[in-house]
Amino acid sequence: MALHITTHGDIDQIIVTSLSRDFVRKIYRHCWGKNNTPYFAGNCFRGVLYFDERLAAKYAEDLGLAWNGWLSAPKFLHRTGACYEHGLTLGVDAGQGPRTLAVGGLAVVEERPRLDDFLSRLGENEVLCLLGAVDKGEMHFSLPDFEGPFDPEKLAVRVERLTDLYCEEALVAGLAYDGRTLSMETGQSRGKNMIDPLLVGPDGKLLDMYDFA
Repeated sequence: MALHITTHGDIDQIIVTSLSRDFVRKIYRHCWGKNNTPYFAGNCFRGVLYFDERLAAKYAEDLGLAWNGWLSAPKFLHRTGACYEHGLTLGVDAGQGPRTLAVGGLAVVEERPRLDDFLSRLGENEVLCLLGAVDKGEMHFSLPDFEGPFDPEKLAVRVERLTDLYCEEALVAGLAYDGRTLSMETGQSRGKNMIDPLLVGPDGKLLDMYDFA
């Protein structure tokens, strides 16, 4: 008998990378030239990083750098997981008919990536950058040699909180049943909303466009 669990809700894809300060400055200067308000300049910056690979690649090339899109950036951290606190539910199939669980009452094991661990990896004239997308979709977990009956008190959720990185997202990084880790894979998703890029200086302070003027 196998245990199958499917998450229903939002899915986050998050990467933490480094960007050249001069690269960021080039994009912001372009955006200020097109838009004379912080709101529109911020939207422009986000659009160039996520969608205008051609323009971003040109600015990178001008600096002797390479840019092949945000998902291809060198990664200090790369996570894909269900959003833990956005109305997430679990569909459980343990061979006794499907049932639905809310994650609120389940045991939780928390992990919190530390900002200092990433700042120590920055090169000269680099800033830390968090990028990501939120989809509507599913994650699938399975335990092939499960022996029932299913007991929700034996299920634990491993949650990765990104609050130390100035991000409020919390991701389901895994499930365990009775101490055994379930395998995980991404299911279908629909729609995509991009997370506003977060920039952090080597001193650990959150940056905005005025820091690149």
